[in-house]
Amino acid sequence: MKSKKLFLDFEDEECIEIGLMRLASNLPHPEVFFHLNNANIFNLKRSFDIVFEGVYNDYHFACYEAYDKSNKNCWRLISNKSIVTHKKKEQTLLFEDEEDVKFLLNDHHDVDYVITSSDSFADFSVILLPEKLFFPIQEFNLSADTELYQIIQYYE
Repeated sequence: MKSKKLFLDFEDEECIEIGLMRLASNLPHPEVFFHLNNANIFNLKRSFDIVFEGVYNDYHFACYEAYDKSNKNCWRLISNKSIVTHKKKEQTLLFEDEEDVKFLLNDHHDVDYVITSSDSFADFSVILLPEKLFFPIQEFNLSADTELYQIIQYYE
């Protein structure tokens, strides 16, 4: 008698877990990462911008990466708000939905950074946040049908 093989199928609800990071005060990017690097054993460094190509504009989002040797994990922090917008052509329609500033998470304009992890089960509690500069990291699940999910998968 042959044994029946069982397979786990995750394609029905394929999603990734990200962290939403909010600043308690308005700080420029370099100062934010200076404080984060001082609080943690890994050092976040600027990497290539994530580029979202629209019809009328191209939007650039700042991206910072670090490798945590103790957890063998690669952290990536991406700004939720575009830092640079390049106009490709002039908008001629009155009610076009492309603006000068774009957010990766359109429903979460209060989020400053999106955190992703190379680990399939990310533990955002290992990231030490400097006191009085950040709110606690909120865990958030992205489903495969969202635009941000596609962008993150493309840049990994």
